[in-house]
Amino acid sequence: MVPMDRRQFLFVAALIHEDLERSELEIRADMHSLYKSFKQMRQIRRATTLSTWSEGIGTNNIGYCTPTTMDKVPEEVRNYLMEAHQLAGQWSLPNNRGDHKNSEPNEINSVAIIGSGTMGKAMAICFCLAGFETFMVVRSEQKCWKELEAMFSIEKSFKRLNDARIEKIKSKLHITTDLQKLRDIDLIVESVFEDMKLKKELFTKLDGICKPSCIFGTNTSSLDLDEISSVLGDPSRLVGLHFFNPANVIRLVEVIYGSNTSPTAIATAFQACESIKKLPVLVGNCPSFVFNRLLYVYFDQSQKLMYQYGYLPHQIDKIITNFGFLMGPMTVADLNGFDVMEKLKKENGIEPNSLEKEMWRQKRFGRKTNRGFYKYDEKTQRKEIDPEMEQLVRQYSQNAKKNIQILNDQDLINFMLYPTVNEGFRCLEEGVISHESLIDIMFILGFGWPINTGGPMRFGRTEGMEKVANTLLHWNTLEPNDRAYMVAEELKHIDKKNMSSKL
Repeated sequence: MVPMDRRQFLFVAALIHEDLERSELEIRADMHSLYKSFKQMRQIRRATTLSTWSEGIGTNNIGYCTPTTMDKVPEEVRNYLMEAHQLAGQWSLPNNRGDHKNSEPNEINSVAIIGSGTMGKAMAICFCLAGFETFMVVRSEQKCWKELEAMFSIEKSFKRLNDARIEKIKSKLHITTDLQKLRDIDLIVESVFEDMKLKKELFTKLDGICKPSCIFGTNTSSLDLDEISSVLGDPSRLVGLHFFNPANVIRLVEVIYGSNTSPTAIATAFQACESIKKLPVLVGNCPSFVFNRLLYVYFDQSQKLMYQYGYLPHQIDKIITNFGFLMGPMTVADLNGFDVMEKLKKENGIEPNSLEKEMWRQKRFGRKTNRGFYKYDEKTQRKEIDPEMEQLVRQYSQNAKKNIQILNDQDLINFMLYPTVNEGFRCLEEGVISHESLIDIMFILGFGWPINTGGPMRFGRTEGMEKVANTLLHWNTLEPNDRAYMVAEELKHIDKKNMSSKL
């Protein structure tokens, strides 16, 4: 393998650092090590710690990085991801509405976060550490400070915060219950429950309080930006800022534009993200945007493996982690909270499958209820196989109709990933994202997709586009009413000759 140059080395170090941060979460939750020991993981993590790509590329401090570690990533993948990172900054709104070259951001000195959940607190930490005067609007100041102290303790244990950084956060953070204190704020990001009515009520109030130059951000992960902005006197100042949990760790932000979003709002959002050392990626307004659209397909396919084929949660997770993912889909669903999926599907009018309905009925919401696809020890949160869940899988799969053949682990991987790739091409065709490499870097940074593959879209091309296209076309004939197999136009037009040899 060709040794990487220093710029590539530092860039990939930052990417691998992100993956290892996600590994830490798995260790904390499961009390397992993804490596031979926690100490070993710490050594690797210290070797690859960089705050941002730009800092890493410009610094002279390589730290403990070793070329052997970095060279595990193929050179062509390193170059591809570096180009994607650069491309993300070259944003452009449709219909010549503005772009990165001709749009100036508003000056930001103060930021407000509305909502004191895990996401809201993590976002506030990011802005405080970046030096912004940061307000948090909460229901209870006392409760919020108590939860923050607990969060600080956890972050210190993972060495992501120290006493000096915590003091900086406290010096910049102002917690209040009063929206009226946001009159002079430059940027507001709401992080309330994913409920359209609630968000519209909030922005109606803010519209009557905040100065005209204030940019409004919504941390919605799926709701229609145009409907949210309809309550504003000037809808052009609303922009989607979809952070990923945990927001103080994940370096990706999905920046969403609506029909009325101004280039000034986008430029301000990009500057804000870069100030807190995040990578912003511009996407268009559509149900669930880009990241979650692909993610829903991935999760839906994983559930089909259970209720149609009888695969057990731990079997699916094992095959996927063996492929290179940091966590299997069932573990991720439990970590995020399966009730979130319930709410999102209801908000977007998506019909749940029968297994989902039963899990929701039983309140199997994951770690938060100590049972989901797995069960969790109430004290330690250690993950264990749940015989009751496995019985549910057997119950729902015993009479299921299976039209698509799955004979081995590779078939299972293709079953999950090919439809995910297909959804990415659909997003490109609809114009909600400008380039497939942006989808790839989003999934590597935001989901822990195996970095060696270069992301879902590059994985599809590496597999062979004829193979992916013809497999999906075949599945579509077997399951014509399943949206996951409704093939993107680009894949439909792939040359089908030599099909049999490609399959």
